[in-house]
Amino acid sequence: MEYIKVLLFITCISCSVNNVSMQGYERLAEVPSFQIHCKETPVSSLLQCAALARASKDVRFFFNKQDSRCRWNCTFLYTGSTVMTDQWQQYAIKLLRNAALSKTATASSVLDDDHSTWGAHYATDGQKPAVAIHSFHSSFQTSPWFMVTLDGPYTIQYVRVFNRRDGGGERFHDVAFEVSIDGSLFKQRGFFKGPGMTDQVIEILFDYPTIGKYVRIKITQGTNNALHIVEFEMYTLE
Repeated sequence: MEYIKVLLFITCISCSVNNVSMQGYERLAEVPSFQIHCKETPVSSLLQCAALARASKDVRFFFNKQDSRCRWNCTFLYTGSTVMTDQWQQYAIKLLRNAALSKTATASSVLDDDHSTWGAHYATDGQKPAVAIHSFHSSFQTSPWFMVTLDGPYTIQYVRVFNRRDGGGERFHDVAFEVSIDGSLFKQRGFFKGPGMTDQVIEILFDYPTIGKYVRIKITQGTNNALHIVEFEMYTLE
């Protein structure tokens, strides 16, 4: 009887891990940015932890297998890294192709019309400068926006925004993440309330399925706003 109980327990663990995998998460050893704050709660299983993360549209979550606790809805900074221990395990949406890399980027405006210093193209060049210059910076306006045009329609899993690294991170607030097939009709597929933090890495898991060729971020509240981001990444299934 004891053997049967153990076998059933092992089988249930295997089922939970498989169910988590089916939701698109996989276990990773290292976090690509520094974890500074998470919600935390006791859970009954790894699967329940994954469900909390999915409900809050998290790209990653953390599960403490020893104490059955879950961390989700985390805030990350770019500087540094968080290495997982045997006690805490990280699960994240499978890292796919960054479809935005080197793709055409446009914006509602560029600060001082100086494209060589603040152009939209800097947000898709793969670089993450520690100082303000050579990163995208819009003019100050009511609803600044930034858009990436892909080669064609793709199924988009999530986007990752690297906020300005040397100050002014709070400017990234009330941001709608919008997707379009034709470049004219956009639908909101994610939202970041903020305000953001300097050096923050912001990950937005899109509603599934999200298919589009044009992906736009736009500040939706306030008046004297500016978008100032270091890098914009977009991960797709294709």
